[in-house]
Amino acid sequence: MHRIITVTLGVLLATGAAAALAGKDDRVALAQCKADVDAVYGDDARTRLRSIRRRKDETDFRLMVTPGSGGNRVVVCTVSGDGVSSLADKDGMALRVKDGSPTVSMTR
Repeated sequence: MHRIITVTLGVLLATGAAAALAGKDDRVALAQCKADVDAVYGDDARTRLRSIRRRKDETDFRLMVTPGSGGNRVVVCTVSGDGVSSLADKDGMALRVKDGSPTVSMTR
């Protein structure tokens, strides 16, 4: 009985540690996405997280962006496992920075 409790406790602690590490990765990726949004919409854009979707090798952040000029836009920021991010609108069209140079490519 003591062994079962010890094993169960060990599994719970390991799961909690893995979840804590995943949360830190999400914060770093979200900061990267917000920097990308600022490059597209300007520094006065307001960004709010709507949802996170995790897959095997990438994470999608669904963001509600309010540019300084007003109006809301849904933006999907995809961050791959190697840390490369891309921005797309809600229809999957790639977004570009203000100077016209592409920052992302078409999504699926």
